[in-house]
Amino acid sequence: MKPAFLLMCYLSSISSGSMHFANINDCLYYKDRLNGQSVEVNGEQKVYDCYCKLVMVNSNKIVLY
Repeated sequence: MKPAFLLMCYLSSISSGSMHFANINDCLYYKDRLNGQSVEVNGEQKVYDCYCKLVMVNSNKIVLY
């Protein structure tokens, strides 16, 4: 088990994806660029909310970027 930083992004409270990073700075870089972006879906504006969280992962099964 290794520590990793999980980038979680939600589109109007619905999970829209996640990635694992070995470095907090990489996680924060993508969080800062994705967080707050808006998308129009069926005429309705939806906003991305992204978070970085420290987690433990099995690096043999999870790809760390």
